[in-house]
Amino acid sequence: MWTRIKNIRKSDDFSYFIRYFAAFSLIFFLMTALILQVFQAGIYESSDKNFNEISKEPQLLLMFAQDRGFQFEPPSEETGQTENSSSTKDSSSDTAETKVRFSEHSDRINLSTYYSVILYDSKGNIINQVDPFSGISTIALNKNVTEQIQTTNVTTSYGASESYRLMTFKLSDYHIKGSNSQDVSYATVLYNTTQMETTIASNNRIVIIVMSSFWLISILVSYYLAKLSLKPLKASYQKQKEFVENASHELRTPLSVLQNRLETLFRKPNATVLESSESIGSSLEEVRNMRLLTTNLLNLARRDEGLQVKLESISPSYFSEVLENFQLIAEENEKELVVENTVKVPVHSDKTLLKQLLTILFDNAMKYTDQDGKIRIAVQVKERYLVLLVSDNGLGIKDSDKKKIFDRFFRVDKARTRQKGGFGLGLSLAKQIIDSLKGTIIVRDNQPCGTIFEVRIPR
Repeated sequence: MWTRIKNIRKSDDFSYFIRYFAAFSLIFFLMTALILQVFQAGIYESSDKNFNEISKEPQLLLMFAQDRGFQFEPPSEETGQTENSSSTKDSSSDTAETKVRFSEHSDRINLSTYYSVILYDSKGNIINQVDPFSGISTIALNKNVTEQIQTTNVTTSYGASESYRLMTFKLSDYHIKGSNSQDVSYATVLYNTTQMETTIASNNRIVIIVMSSFWLISILVSYYLAKLSLKPLKASYQKQKEFVENASHELRTPLSVLQNRLETLFRKPNATVLESSESIGSSLEEVRNMRLLTTNLLNLARRDEGLQVKLESISPSYFSEVLENFQLIAEENEKELVVENTVKVPVHSDKTLLKQLLTILFDNAMKYTDQDGKIRIAVQVKERYLVLLVSDNGLGIKDSDKKKIFDRFFRVDKARTRQKGGFGLGLSLAKQIIDSLKGTIIVRDNQPCGTIFEVRIPR
């Protein structure tokens, strides 16, 4: 098991997997932190806004306290009523007036039932009535911290823990007198956040669970992406490996022939040139093959870096000149070549690449056509395309091989191609030229036998 893990760690897939997994982990971590921060800040936005508005006009807390029933007379310890109960009518009138004044600020400040106000005198004693069961009466005045948002926890009479956000204001400049002189030196406004914190905790738990689930899924996604990323690299490496193997194989044959012929000449030091002409001729032929092979390999290497396309206006007569040269070659090889040039208007393309493309397709047809074979080349203009048709009545190509013929060193009939001096590189070069010209090529069967190559290039 440990050996298998070590092998996985050493594989190319593992390094890519670690990169993707690290990227996903960083993304999910940042997203989780951002979402939690947004939840935390957004849920207290309303209460903090109220705190800031109150800090501009602290006397509003006095109005809020009066709105909640506070009277500026000390309550009786026995009855909980004000000592001057005869002033109930005046007090009610003051309370109504206070409600009107406080409602004028309701558009800026929304103090709901979750808010409470504690009023302190200069000694820190609570002078207004608060809910005896809420536990907020245990909150002591801290004169050193004013107009700053704080958090605190209190225990209710039922043993439950309640959370609050609060802000304390100094009101030493505000003295409101009733029947007896009474000062209000400090006021603390509290906001019950117990329910909000429960909601935040629930949301945080959901976010963490969801993000953790996607983080675990990212392990599989990272593994898949690592495999997907390496797929073209492995395919490219495999093609490069096959290319080197095929090139080595192609060079090995002429080198072996050269070695055998030279050894034959070495064993007959007194032989004349005429007597050794067969060995010399065979050696020269193999040298020619090696030169052609190395030239093709060099062309392929250059084209892998990208072809330089030089667009220019090509007259219709140019194609006639190229096809006329092909006629001479076909006659020398005792094969029939039928040419057709119906181009009437200039074509905008690369003259050199088009000539090389036609030469490759014509040479390929010559190699796979027997003596007295028939080859047809047609150059046409259809709509927005220059169409090149090269057909022969040779051996033909199997459907399974039609997708492979553009691979380097692929040959339908290796023995026959070897005799004709082919290396399986021509059609690969042709495909690169067509791609550089943004064209397409179609291979189909000719009737009753042979193959048709149809090339379409934008003009």
